[in-house]
Amino acid sequence: MTQSSEAPSKVPPSDEPLGVSRHEGHRRGRSTAIRFFQSGCVLLATVIGCQALSASASSRSTVVAITHGDGGGASADFMSGFALGLDQVRACGVDPASVDWLSIAPGDDPSALLGQQVSVLVAPFSADLATYAQLASQRKLGVLLPYQRGDSIESLSELDPEGRLHPVVPPYQQDLNHLVDDLRDQGIQRVMVVADPTDRSADQAERFVSAFQAKGGIVESYEPSLVQMLNPGDTAALERLVNDVSWKGPQAMVVAAAHDSALAQQLDQAQASGRFGQSPEVLLRVWLLPHHRVQDLSARSWPQLILNQPAHGPGWTDFSSLYSRVRGEQPTLLAASGFDTARLMALSALTPPPISTEGTRDPLGWLAPDQESKPLCDAIGDRLSGKPVRLIGAASDLMQRPGQPPSGQATTRRIPSR
Repeated sequence: MTQSSEAPSKVPPSDEPLGVSRHEGHRRGRSTAIRFFQSGCVLLATVIGCQALSASASSRSTVVAITHGDGGGASADFMSGFALGLDQVRACGVDPASVDWLSIAPGDDPSALLGQQVSVLVAPFSADLATYAQLASQRKLGVLLPYQRGDSIESLSELDPEGRLHPVVPPYQQDLNHLVDDLRDQGIQRVMVVADPTDRSADQAERFVSAFQAKGGIVESYEPSLVQMLNPGDTAALERLVNDVSWKGPQAMVVAAAHDSALAQQLDQAQASGRFGQSPEVLLRVWLLPHHRVQDLSARSWPQLILNQPAHGPGWTDFSSLYSRVRGEQPTLLAASGFDTARLMALSALTPPPISTEGTRDPLGWLAPDQESKPLCDAIGDRLSGKPVRLIGAASDLMQRPGQPPSGQATTRRIPSR
């Protein structure tokens, strides 16, 4: 079913700055009909309004957004930021873009639901890039990817040589790179990496290893793999790890496991008792976890390093202040993505789509990575004058180059030993 409104229905939970879902891009099942999630519409209506159209209707707007209908928490975060983006558009004296929101099952083909007038498409979170790259090329669409942070982003240049897919947020790898840079800046040369294979953050351990080695760091291990996968119940493996740490004497232990998990508790006990071969306060603990999973992390008898904020754009500080003032809480990267998506939608709808060098329409061709970034009202003025634009982004720098994700700046926090 189609929804005509100014905010999305439910979308999958994807706010995992380090813990990439193991199933990103894997689409399960098919459905014969598009599903309309009434609860999502009610939630939207309380904020900015929602209107349901006929189940057989195709899109009527030039801007269409696709959602997958599950993940209420992610939807709420994204929607809150989206609503603030709409408010900023109105404050600049412009009506927000008219958007049709289509909720489909993962794996369903949205092409039959798109009217010929559609020029800009907003893909679901963790979208199947092959599907949307093909759709963009065939229909000459501009596609926004509001939350595409995982491994699939590496295929962007291959799948989208025309540069029609535009990620809004930086990839997870930039979070990892910042952790690595911080460690190297602190003089940390040698680390050991431990991962709980049942924790989703374990997916990023190998990437951390590669990034750390690329910066001249050494990853110690007596195991065949540099990432030592350790099941909490495997006492023999834990004993081998304790002996390895004691013998190798790394400067930091990088842990991809929940800080309150059984594995973390076992590591805590070993470190507190001095079984790692050095005083507890000497060995730095680095948590390979997204920021929202370490917000309540308490001090231990040794220093800890955590990701404080995922990579975000230069407009994050102003957006964070606005969001906190209006919503009474700190924003997530999902909220920033919603904020930027709403504003990019508005800019795309101001004038007819530009024409590419090949003579076809390029609806997001006005995005100019080499331009000086500008606040929304100035960007609107430039768009109405037919000029290329780069918006000051909250979720990223919105520097949209073909086949490349945008960049951002992550922050880390060191928790001193108690």
